[in-house]
Amino acid sequence: MRKKIPFVPSPHNVVEKMLSIADPKPDELLIDLGSGDGRIVISAARDYGCRSLGVEIDDVLIDYSRRRIERLGLENAEIVKADLHRFDLSNADVVTLYLLPETLKVLKPRLLNLKRGARIISHDYGIPGLKPDEVYIVRAGKPERSHLIYLYEID
Repeated sequence: MRKKIPFVPSPHNVVEKMLSIADPKPDELLIDLGSGDGRIVISAARDYGCRSLGVEIDDVLIDYSRRRIERLGLENAEIVKADLHRFDLSNADVVTLYLLPETLKVLKPRLLNLKRGARIISHDYGIPGLKPDEVYIVRAGKPERSHLIYLYEID
């Protein structure tokens, strides 16, 4: 049994920067692994028009996210209850992550098998043993601190 990953939301301006880096197109699929309260899924669907899918295991967070999506009328956003370690990523154009290094290490082989041209955007933690294409710094939160955003492009 895997230990539960704690929910720590990405600050809104970090989400905005993550999505501006990923720049998902309307015909692309963004998958947020460990989608929490759905803020990345909702922002991507609303602001970029892409199909946006959140993968979450916590029923309370799933219900909260689904209610927000329904209230906003976002037909291109969805939250599914699934184990992020087993979820099919083969159609993903963008994968967003805010996961601990030990989880990223386990996911690394699956992430490296994303389709050509896919982008991985990871908040605060790099994927162990993988050199990012770019690293960005964003000041955010209360108290304010520096957040790192890692971009990996699959070629």
